[in-house]
Amino acid sequence: MEKTLAKRYAAALLAVSDKEGTVEDTEATLLALREAWGKSPLLRSILLQPKISRPERKRMLRKPFEERSSKTFLRFLDLLVDKNRVELIPEIAEMFDRLADSSKGVVRVGVSSFAPLSEKEESTLQQKLIKITGKKVVLETQTDATLKGGMLLRIGDTVVDGTVARRLKALGERLAELQRR
Repeated sequence: MEKTLAKRYAAALLAVSDKEGTVEDTEATLLALREAWGKSPLLRSILLQPKISRPERKRMLRKPFEERSSKTFLRFLDLLVDKNRVELIPEIAEMFDRLADSSKGVVRVGVSSFAPLSEKEESTLQQKLIKITGKKVVLETQTDATLKGGMLLRIGDTVVDGTVARRLKALGERLAELQRR
């Protein structure tokens, strides 16, 4: 239910931001707010504290953004306080980011590899993914020594596992199956 609500809020904010031409600013601000939310238990406890009045919670939530954010964004923050949906900020930010990327024809691909990819490897992978998806591809790379080799790709909800670790696991399962026969 929370993801559905977050998607609705994010879609509504995206529609308004798109009309105003503030999508990128709104996206950056939401992502910064999500990061602050994740790093500050104090911020979370204050904004979720029912003993603090709504006007005071609105003031505290708005204050860091008043000088550099659109009035629409500030009203959006007020709405979250009014509807007791402040706890959805991380999910709304994530969903807004995804929806904004989608509206711009961008797909983010998480790439995990045993060793860092060279510029040439990244470029080749990116070009192949552009051909496959038909969209602009942004690679988000990371290294993971537990993969033992190969690559793991995450494109939205799709995972393509071409790692040595997965192949070794599958081989081990196959050998165990053969031994049981």
